[in-house]
Amino acid sequence: MRNLKYIYIIALASMAAVCSPKGNGTGIATLSTSASARGPYLTHDHQGRPVICWTEKNDAGVYRLSFALYDATSRRFGPAIAVGGSEGISTSPESMGKIAFKSDGTVVAVFAKPFKQEKNPFAGGIYYSMSNDMGATWSPPKFLHTDTAHHYGRNFFDIARLGNGEVGAVWLDGRDTTVQGSTLYFAATGSGTGFNGETVVHRGTCECCRTDLLVDDGGTIHVAYRSIMYPTARFGEQVRDMAYVRSEDNGQTFSNELTISPDNWAIRACPHSGPALAAEGEHIHALWFTAGGGSALYHTHTDKQGFKQRTLISQTGSHPQLALWSIDTVVAVYEDAHSPHTGAHHHHESDKMPTAVTPRVVLHPIVRGQPLQQVVIADHEGGTYPVATRMDKGILVAWMRETANGSAISYTIYSFADKPQFH
Repeated sequence: MRNLKYIYIIALASMAAVCSPKGNGTGIATLSTSASARGPYLTHDHQGRPVICWTEKNDAGVYRLSFALYDATSRRFGPAIAVGGSEGISTSPESMGKIAFKSDGTVVAVFAKPFKQEKNPFAGGIYYSMSNDMGATWSPPKFLHTDTAHHYGRNFFDIARLGNGEVGAVWLDGRDTTVQGSTLYFAATGSGTGFNGETVVHRGTCECCRTDLLVDDGGTIHVAYRSIMYPTARFGEQVRDMAYVRSEDNGQTFSNELTISPDNWAIRACPHSGPALAAEGEHIHALWFTAGGGSALYHTHTDKQGFKQRTLISQTGSHPQLALWSIDTVVAVYEDAHSPHTGAHHHHESDKMPTAVTPRVVLHPIVRGQPLQQVVIADHEGGTYPVATRMDKGILVAWMRETANGSAISYTIYSFADKPQFH
């Protein structure tokens, strides 16, 4: 049998912190001096530059969305740019505020806000603001969705630039009370305008797991989400497994739902852990958490027949994300609850009492569908809800961590010393 060559991964020697440089000398930098920074999200602008956005309190103590652009020359992020109209944003790291760029450079910021006076504790809306001058000024926030009733929830959205240069969005919406769970919607911006109209993609989704919207180099839209299913193999019992749809016409129509993996997780609750997608050539990769047939993170990718059988990635991982590295190689990042003192069991061998486990951030290369040895990015300081994106010289990873003063965001760049090879 062929063995996988071990990939040695090194951190780039010099890292600079955004806003207030506070690199700790180990290749890890702190994004902000704020003690309230939460929910990092990574993307690229219309010129291909990495962009990070996050949520933190302003001087008045109100949460709002900010973003910063990465400068490859100085190898640091520029100053934070606040998103106008985002004050009062929801701070859920599973549904963080996000920004995307139209091909003409228009910045589109999308964020959720709760309706605090409603009886439904989950009631809220999704808004968007736009900027034509890289964040110097912003349009007044508008609802992303056409229905603006305040008594039910909408959240767990994702956005991406479409093949036609506009921005698309998907989200979970609770307006249809005739179905179990939520309904998945899609909307897109128009030329010189904001979001116009909306399309029902699928009725009957898990209510509180994030969605993933991916647009490949050919312009095909790929969407993954946790769906509510009633498979015949379970005699009609409800399960909540990962599902996939695609669109070849910029979201005007979508394919029928396809099950990514028949895990048959019979749970009548929401695990708050959504899927991740990556496009590698003609293959679509998926990474997700399930407790169906074993509580763990699993990976699969497509071939001509559809999604292949799942492969175990981690029995202690959660909140996964995927990033493309190169042909044949994608990189998974996730939050790992492994305890360095007790292995993966999280208990003392003597008394079986639970031990304190600090989640760590793990990077995991996957070559030709096969996971290689994982690399621990943040261990001693811990980390949760990591995100990742590709750069010219490596993978940019950011995550949230708790400090003595509150929450902060750290980041680093990892590069492959060798291209992964099979031998």
